[in-house]
Amino acid sequence: MFHMQGNGTEWIDVGLPTPTYHEHINRGYMIAYALDGYFGTAAGIEYLNDIIARWLITFQENKPERVTSSSSLREVHRHASTSTGTYLPKIYKLQELKALDSKTSRKKIPNRADSFADIVFWSIKLYCEDLITAQGIVAYEQLETFAISNFIDKKDRSTLRAKCRSIWNYYNQRDWKLPKAYKKKDKGEVMATRQEHIEQVNKNREIKNRNKIKAILDDIFLQDSIKFKNGKYRIGEIAKIAEVHRETVSKYLKEFNLI
Repeated sequence: MFHMQGNGTEWIDVGLPTPTYHEHINRGYMIAYALDGYFGTAAGIEYLNDIIARWLITFQENKPERVTSSSSLREVHRHASTSTGTYLPKIYKLQELKALDSKTSRKKIPNRADSFADIVFWSIKLYCEDLITAQGIVAYEQLETFAISNFIDKKDRSTLRAKCRSIWNYYNQRDWKLPKAYKKKDKGEVMATRQEHIEQVNKNREIKNRNKIKAILDDIFLQDSIKFKNGKYRIGEIAKIAEVHRETVSKYLKEFNLI
């Protein structure tokens, strides 16, 4: 449940369905949606917090205030049966509130940058990257001129200059090189890489088994246990010690010209 500032129709403007409860109050209006979900687990709490975050992001200009006190909740229930508010017997699922801007769906960015919500910062940054692509090195004055010309009404001059300095220093320290764009490999390349990996794993296994068997054959303390009295090798015993198949032992005994 939230207290909202506005004319009471903001939820319509963003494409939300009819609230479960809606009431005009002195400071604006009160709005609430009944949600279908269990909030007794960590995942349930995360789900609920995400919904709250979506409200704060979507209606940030209207300054929503979450109602948490039990007295306020009782007040809503009291009004629900009177003429002071409108009550709709409807319980919503998250899918039905998809018009709310999701915090979790926003692109994650490095800690060195401002939040993604800072459109001014990212506008200057993208403009700087366009200049780098076009001319290589960018003069600080170019960023400042662009920022002041486009955003002086939204940010004070000192804040704009701080953003410009941050962006200019970032690329200057990296010799004005832009990061390479991520390119998704096609299926053929992925399969080829997997095949190469499998072949390398098999090759490493063969080398490991060969060395294990050779070490056993060369161990003078194992000769009595790995050989019959007639001098032939006990393939099963060698396989047991080396923890490999009998076929593997036979393969390397042949390679060593021992059978």
